[in-house]
Amino acid sequence: MPTTHLSVLGLDVQRVVTPLETADVDADRVRLVRDEADPEQGRDPDDCAPGAPRASAHAAKTVSERLAGRGTVDEARLPFTGSFEELYAATTDLLREAAADGDVRVNLAGAPPQVAAAFYAARTALVDGGELDRGTVSILTIPATDRPDLAAIDDLRTLVSDVEAASDAFAEFRRVADGPAATAVARPLRIALSDLRDALAEASGESRRSRPNSRAGRTAGARGARSNGDSPLGAMSSYVGRAREQLADLVESEGPRPAPEDTRDPNAVLDALDAWLDDESRLLASVEEDPSELVARFRTSCEARFGKFEDRATIELFESLDRFEAHLDAYLDARAQLSAATGPVAERTTDLSERAAEAATSLSALDEAGHATGESALELDGHALSPLGDLEATILSVLAGGPPRSRQRTRRAVAAELRERAEHHGIVAGARDEETWSAFDSFCVGVARDSVTGDRFEKRLSNALSPRLDVAVEGLTANGFVTTRERERGRDALESTDAGRLWMSTTDWESFRETVVDDLLRDCVERDGSVAGA
Repeated sequence: MPTTHLSVLGLDVQRVVTPLETADVDADRVRLVRDEADPEQGRDPDDCAPGAPRASAHAAKTVSERLAGRGTVDEARLPFTGSFEELYAATTDLLREAAADGDVRVNLAGAPPQVAAAFYAARTALVDGGELDRGTVSILTIPATDRPDLAAIDDLRTLVSDVEAASDAFAEFRRVADGPAATAVARPLRIALSDLRDALAEASGESRRSRPNSRAGRTAGARGARSNGDSPLGAMSSYVGRAREQLADLVESEGPRPAPEDTRDPNAVLDALDAWLDDESRLLASVEEDPSELVARFRTSCEARFGKFEDRATIELFESLDRFEAHLDAYLDARAQLSAATGPVAERTTDLSERAAEAATSLSALDEAGHATGESALELDGHALSPLGDLEATILSVLAGGPPRSRQRTRRAVAAELRERAEHHGIVAGARDEETWSAFDSFCVGVARDSVTGDRFEKRLSNALSPRLDVAVEGLTANGFVTTRERERGRDALESTDAGRLWMSTTDWESFRETVVDDLLRDCVERDGSVAGA
């Protein structure tokens, strides 16, 4: 008889394909059950939004690829996020349609809780109503042997995104700082250098316009041009300047001859300073060559040539040199401060970017492989093994078995349930020889025998569960098990939905609590040392 395998797609991959790859289930037809409202269906995972949408698209793509060649593979749609009544009706129709061709195997390993509850309820209704034999539809799951913390993964994904955004912002800052900002900061220094070149030309009786080696023209905002062009006065200045140069040489010849580097052509020194500024105009990098030696050489050369004169041009030359040195000191100080401040930031940003890239690679691998792994299929005769966390299951049992409660009263009820379970373990352990007690047994005996210790434990436990309770309630609400009832007075109350009440009515709570509640109790005791020492 043909067998149809319904694999409900969630974020898991391994547990969806396990029963088929390990041959636990032989299927003639495989149908992937997806959310009909999934906005990412059919899209390439890399084009989807980061987080759950991309993970869901990865899961669908990977499952489809890994199940290709295993008979007929197609898809079915269910309203995962619709009302439970709508989901239940669509699920019943799907099971009825699939069972018309033969046996049906439903893998709920990757199913959201509301979808799992709908499949179980639909199967129960079809069997109890006499439409299907009990063996026609089998519900399977793959118990998770390794389940990463999805909240931690989501936080890590957010952190990676924040690091990437910060790295991009810092890269843009460096681009602006070493581009437009560097040009603006260096502009006063360039103007001062241009003024100094003009002052040297005037003191030498030359026209800057006539010098073929002159650098680029003055920038806007610089002092007016000092060249006198071809006027008679300009020509006279040139003769006087050359005479002064010759006189300076005669004065130098009477004394010790200076070292060659001290008598270097001053214009060549200014050209070197100009070239240095062109090469060093990067605010966030340290200065590679110190221009102070060039400035000192220029001052020595000017003092040797013009130091014997006290005319206006000579005075202006040395004043221009003083102004240039002041601008140079300010420029170098700004460069040093910015370089020292941004260096560690740049190194740390680079390191974080590399680590974020490694984390992103790991997250992509998780998305492709699925968030939980398992080994072998387990057939569910009841709803007790529905994929609910221990705290979620405990909260749902409290809400489904009583009136609506505020979050605070719900937390107290959960704490009271855990205290009751601790007292049970304490009574059982207390009947045995004390030498056989484990640390957990000793703790439970203390709770059972001392009401003060028990009260203190319950109070601390209630406080410790507060943040975890909020997360669990949000998960139950998102999956349709719990809703919030608005009240005119007091705090809004939590109550279970039809799906939640169905879950509770089809769950053997007494046997379920032996695993779920005990796991939660042990986890709470191990997490909080202060609780354990109560």
